Amino acid sequence: MKFFEMIWKFINSKFFGYAIVILIGIFLASQCKRNEDLKREKIKLEQNLSAANDSMRIYENRQGELVAEKSVWILTERELRDQNRELYDQVRSQSGTVISLNNVVFGLRQDKSILQDSIKYLQSFAGEPQQISPTDWKMDWKLRYDWDNINYDYFEGHTNIRIDPVVGIDTLDFTVSHLGTLLDDRESRIGLTFGEQVIDGKLNVYVTTKYPGLTPESLEGVFIDPNTNRYIQSLITKRRWFTGFGVGPQLGLGIGPQLGSESNDFKLKPAVYLGIGIQYNIYQF
Repeated sequence: MKFFEMIWKFINSKFFGYAIVILIGIFLASQCKRNEDLKREKIKLEQNLSAANDSMRIYENRQGELVAEKSVWILTERELRDQNRELYDQVRSQSGTVISLNNVVFGLRQDKSILQDSIKYLQSFAGEPQQISPTDWKMDWKLRYDWDNINYDYFEGHTNIRIDPVVGIDTLDFTVSHLGTLLDDRESRIGLTFGEQVIDGKLNVYVTTKYPGLTPESLEGVFIDPNTNRYIQSLITKRRWFTGFGVGPQLGLGIGPQLGSESNDFKLKPAVYLGIGIQYNIYQF
């Protein structure tokens, strides 16, 4: 009987009310976290559906640069293995911890409207033609295309020709034969910019270039889920346990003295404290 009386007294005490409030607070906090996790998984699912079904978009930006853009995957390495084996193999081939990986295949096509317009960069022959046999000659040549202050192409080679005299009854004529043109040296510089940006709520990977005729033919990217990447977690995840001392507003529950009917009559009763204090955080949401 006394046991039930003690239970009933505890239920009707302020401590029980405080405990209920604390439990409700913990439940609401955990429910909020669960809702945030569900919301995150929904966004991640929509992102990956876009990456699987979205096609690469090619356009020119405000600077006149060619831009190729496509949604990227956000997956764990295990999920990537099931969704995109080719990207997974490229991730696994790296020696370090991969945070993100972009795979681009470029195609290059330049027609005569571009190349002939730049023939003004043709340089003079390097010296005189060299005779390598009684009928064969070698001519060196150099060709340079400066597309802009970053992108250029430089070619160096030689052409071999044969000059055979043709003796007629009244005239002496020549036939010229092309024996071959060889490329001896090539130097090119191609400026590319890779990045990631958010458009219409989706994380996209993009690549830009001003090099004429260079067009991305395929573009794929993956961002390793930061919740599974220990390196990223060490950079962005906050410590939750034993985070140290802090100063700020403080609401606390405890037992404090209360003045009774007589001036020297003190009693200890539950109390709520609100103020500024120094506390040590054991766990932080």
